[in-house]
Amino acid sequence: MRKIPITGNMTPIDKKCVDAGITRRELAQMSGIPYVTIDQWARRKRLPRDVYQLYKVAQALECHIEDLIEPELAEKGPAPEAQQESPEG
Repeated sequence: MRKIPITGNMTPIDKKCVDAGITRRELAQMSGIPYVTIDQWARRKRLPRDVYQLYKVAQALECHIEDLIEPELAEKGPAPEAQQESPEG
Protein backbone atom coordinates (compact mmCIF):
# COMPACT_ATOMS: atom_id res chain seq x y z
CA MET A 1 0.00 0.00 0.00
CA ARG A 2 1.24 3.49 -0.87
CA LYS A 3 2.54 5.44 2.12
CA ILE A 4 1.90 9.13 2.69
CA PRO A 5 4.71 11.31 1.29
CA ILE A 6 6.46 13.29 4.02
CA THR A 7 6.53 16.99 3.14
CA GLY A 8 6.82 20.27 5.00
CA ASN A 9 3.20 21.13 4.21
CA MET A 10 1.51 18.09 5.75
CA THR A 11 -1.88 18.30 7.41
CA PRO A 12 -2.22 17.21 11.03
CA ILE A 13 -4.07 14.08 9.86
CA ASP A 14 -1.19 13.11 7.58
CA LYS A 15 1.36 13.82 10.32
CA LYS A 16 -0.53 11.57 12.73
CA CYS A 17 -0.80 8.84 10.06
CA VAL A 18 2.95 8.98 9.41
CA ASP A 19 3.64 8.84 13.15
CA ALA A 20 1.34 5.81 13.43
CA GLY A 21 2.83 4.18 10.31
CA ILE A 22 -0.53 3.92 8.55
CA THR A 23 -2.06 5.18 5.30
CA ARG A 24 -5.19 7.27 4.86
CA ARG A 25 -7.00 4.17 3.62
CA GLU A 26 -5.99 2.26 6.76
CA LEU A 27 -7.15 5.20 8.88
CA ALA A 28 -10.50 5.08 7.10
CA GLN A 29 -10.85 1.38 7.89
CA MET A 30 -9.81 1.87 11.52
CA SER A 31 -12.13 4.84 12.11
CA GLY A 32 -15.12 3.79 10.02
CA ILE A 33 -15.01 7.14 8.20
CA PRO A 34 -15.15 6.95 4.37
CA TYR A 35 -11.74 7.10 2.68
CA VAL A 36 -12.95 9.90 0.38
CA THR A 37 -13.79 12.07 3.39
CA ILE A 38 -10.40 11.54 5.04
CA ASP A 39 -8.61 12.08 1.73
CA GLN A 40 -10.43 15.38 1.16
CA TRP A 41 -9.56 16.57 4.67
CA ALA A 42 -5.93 15.57 4.23
CA ARG A 43 -5.69 17.33 0.84
CA ARG A 44 -7.42 20.43 2.30
CA LYS A 45 -10.25 20.10 -0.23
CA ARG A 46 -12.87 20.03 2.52
CA LEU A 47 -12.89 21.05 6.17
CA PRO A 48 -14.10 18.60 8.80
CA ARG A 49 -17.60 19.67 9.86
CA ASP A 50 -18.83 16.64 11.77
CA VAL A 51 -17.48 16.44 15.32
CA TYR A 52 -18.43 12.76 15.56
CA GLN A 53 -16.28 11.96 12.50
CA LEU A 54 -13.37 13.89 13.98
CA TYR A 55 -13.87 12.01 17.23
CA LYS A 56 -13.71 8.64 15.44
CA VAL A 57 -10.53 9.66 13.58
CA ALA A 58 -8.96 10.95 16.82
CA GLN A 59 -9.79 7.64 18.53
CA ALA A 60 -8.18 5.68 15.70
CA LEU A 61 -5.06 7.87 15.86
CA GLU A 62 -5.03 7.89 19.67
CA CYS A 63 -5.01 11.68 19.87
CA HIS A 64 -7.32 14.58 20.73
CA ILE A 65 -9.67 16.21 18.24
CA GLU A 66 -7.71 19.45 18.71
CA ASP A 67 -4.63 17.68 17.34
CA LEU A 68 -6.39 17.25 13.98
CA ILE A 69 -7.54 20.85 13.49
CA GLU A 70 -5.57 23.48 11.59
CA PRO A 71 -6.44 26.75 13.37
CA GLU A 72 -5.61 28.94 10.38
CA LEU A 73 -8.07 27.01 8.18
CA ALA A 74 -10.77 26.81 10.85
CA GLU A 75 -10.74 30.62 11.18
CA LYS A 76 -11.42 31.01 7.44
CA GLY A 77 -14.65 29.01 7.60
CA PRO A 78 -15.84 26.35 5.17
CA ALA A 79 -14.17 25.79 1.83
CA PRO A 80 -15.97 27.64 -1.02
CA GLU A 81 -17.39 24.41 -2.49
CA ALA A 82 -18.75 23.49 0.95
CA GLN A 83 -20.66 26.76 1.34
CA GLN A 84 -24.28 26.72 0.26
CA GLU A 85 -26.55 29.55 -0.71
CA SER A 86 -28.78 30.66 2.14
CA PRO A 87 -32.52 29.88 1.87
CA GLU A 88 -33.26 33.63 1.77
CA GLY A 89 -31.51 33.69 -1.59
